[in-house]
Amino acid sequence: MRNIFNTALTITGPACTLEARLLYKDNSGSRGVIICPPHPLLAGNLENNVVQALAKTLCVHFPVLLFNYRAVGNSGSPQPDLPLFEYWDRLDRSGDFSEITADTAAVLSWSSKLFASHHLIGYSFGAYIGQQVVTDATRSFTAITPPLAEHDFTPLARLPIPATIILAENDDLTPASGQLHQLSHPITTIRKTDHFFRNREEELSRLVATGILQFL
Repeated sequence: MRNIFNTALTITGPACTLEARLLYKDNSGSRGVIICPPHPLLAGNLENNVVQALAKTLCVHFPVLLFNYRAVGNSGSPQPDLPLFEYWDRLDRSGDFSEITADTAAVLSWSSKLFASHHLIGYSFGAYIGQQVVTDATRSFTAITPPLAEHDFTPLARLPIPATIILAENDDLTPASGQLHQLSHPITTIRKTDHFFRNREEELSRLVATGILQFL
């Protein structure tokens, strides 16, 4: 992409450093986008197909900050001897993701060095984490295929900022059930695609961009 820069970053979290990356144009403005990736055991990292498609589409308009959760990629881990699967399997079995939420909150806080305000996007598990870290600098929140049947999305229902929910019609991994009826935010369903949006990433990204650009 012409005039698009891709810079590797390191962000200091509460317990370890986090790998991050910034995609931006040479004329980036004061508002950015932060993307929370999916679960690490489900291809959840900054190289994820949906995360990358979103970043490449949105960085034309905003600087885009991507990051890896702890123990993923080049991010550190409080227990470096544990393989990624074992570390995250323990988190799943405990049901306590407060450390991940704290890491993500640190990413948002650190982002103030780059831009004064931001749009926040959470894909799958990232939607669960993202809804909990919204700050006064967050201008909108986009939840893509949120796992409504697996986690508590009460914070999403109560967000005081514009929020959009995007579902996949053939999503067998996180079917649209659970708390969907409690959410008053606009909901868009992309037809004939699954949770991973294979070969539909650009369509999804254009939809997200259109939604965010109305809040300029």
